[in-house]
Amino acid sequence: MLVRAILTTLILLATGGSARGQDTLPGSRITNAGVVRATEATAAVFISRTRLRDTIDIGDFTSLMLAKIGAPPFDDSLAFKVTADPLRVRISGRLMDFPPDSRAELGPIFTFLDSTSVFVAEISMPQAQDGIMIFRLERLSVRGFAIPDLLVLAALEQYRKQYPKMLAAGGKEFHVEIPREARAVLVTNGIVLMMPRKP
Repeated sequence: MLVRAILTTLILLATGGSARGQDTLPGSRITNAGVVRATEATAAVFISRTRLRDTIDIGDFTSLMLAKIGAPPFDDSLAFKVTADPLRVRISGRLMDFPPDSRAELGPIFTFLDSTSVFVAEISMPQAQDGIMIFRLERLSVRGFAIPDLLVLAALEQYRKQYPKMLAAGGKEFHVEIPREARAVLVTNGIVLMMPRKP
């Protein structure tokens, strides 16, 4: 699906650059149950404000972000993994784990690559306050070699046009609205959401 292709590409990260077996890749999975868990935690902090802060597993939060843009329910066999540290979110997966239609839509990236290759990307969160969280694709690579921006932008441009309110910078930035007084920070394998105490 178009939505799944763009979103998984925007947040695709890995902790290494070699074509290792999928079961050796670290991190949390992207799941439908993760959407439910992250939705409950986000609502408790940002909406009902029954908690001043909560830490959400980065795989669960990634699942929620995909669902917010409109990704269909995730297949139980979806093999991507998600990790994070205070500077970057990392999602790992092999090219062969993308659905065939997604590989076709992202042709400029997939055409000449071995299907067992592991994608490595780096995404930062340069802003998470004043009403918006911004996730920025900093780098995509395969086996340690960076994919030129020319190819990345060519693959993402059509999606930027489809989702102009959510995607910016040629499709390399994903914008998410949050309460203006809210804050969020990345931590090891998670994201912390915070709201100030009510006056």
